[in-house]
Amino acid sequence: MAIKSYVGHALYLAQQGVSLLFAPQVISISHKEYTCPSLLGLPDLLRQYVPPSTEIFAPVLDARKGERALALCYRRLGKTFAPGSIVRQAWNQAHKAQLAWEQSLWLPNDNSQELKVLLLGPRYLTDDPFLSGNIIHRLEGLGMRVYTAAQVRGGRMSPQSRTAEKRLFWSNARQSVGALEHFVDQVNGVVSLAPFGCGAESFVVALVERRARNQGLPSLTVNLDEHTSTLGMMTRLEAFCDLLERKESG
Repeated sequence: MAIKSYVGHALYLAQQGVSLLFAPQVISISHKEYTCPSLLGLPDLLRQYVPPSTEIFAPVLDARKGERALALCYRRLGKTFAPGSIVRQAWNQAHKAQLAWEQSLWLPNDNSQELKVLLLGPRYLTDDPFLSGNIIHRLEGLGMRVYTAAQVRGGRMSPQSRTAEKRLFWSNARQSVGALEHFVDQVNGVVSLAPFGCGAESFVVALVERRARNQGLPSLTVNLDEHTSTLGMMTRLEAFCDLLERKESG
């Protein structure tokens, strides 16, 4: 689903005469972890679709050996366009801005009486109103307060995800399990988003469902595909929220 959208955007830009597309090969964003398998081959996939007149600029971004290795990838990328001194200054400014943005998402302790739902899934789904069917807005419209993995302080997710039986080598799996462990005593239910046909995410969803069940936490899995109608999703969300309300009222 997300790959189709990505390719569709790339084709549209190429048809508009764009001569250079920035499509990095994102191998890893964290130490000893991998991103989605589809991302690993994304530049090669794009080359099969865009015309030869559109060049694909695909630097490798790989943090498997740690943050310093990832910073080196970015600096190497920058030196393609500017001298090293300017690149280092730009990298430091960008890194600070990224950290400030991530910290702005971190959630303080919330003692409100609203029913709370943890929304898990790949960021390209949870953060995109179109691809997700605007699910955050719809849950809020049903009276739910919605939390996501992005609202957890990054350093807290890795230790909490280690309660799994083995190390999680997909970054999204670690983030989802870590967020679940972090919010387990603060939320009333869990909603997992998964793109239809994604093998990797099917494993993550099964892991989240099992851990939520072991904690006595109701969970709902929403598989998304290319259908633009949200009627079926809304029916399931309404039923799930009704279940949470009945469970809370005793």
